[in-house]
Amino acid sequence: MSLRNQRGQTGTAVLALIVAFIALGISVYTYLQVTQRVDMQTQLTNMRELVERGRQEMADSLKRLEEQVRGNQPKESPPRP
Repeated sequence: MSLRNQRGQTGTAVLALIVAFIALGISVYTYLQVTQRVDMQTQLTNMRELVERGRQEMADSLKRLEEQVRGNQPKESPPRP
């Protein structure tokens, strides 16, 4: 089996094959990078939602605690001029 074409040139065919493999490798690498970025953005969105939920729960807990503490104290009258 010979790699020569009708004119006996193999260099151009081999060079084209090498370029095609390099292009394939670059496209696979780019695809993997893009999918990882999409996954990372999804994880960041989920993390933001989780942090926001935690912040809201903390605010609610602090509000209940404040109501319990202030509920046991007599109400302060406004300062007189």
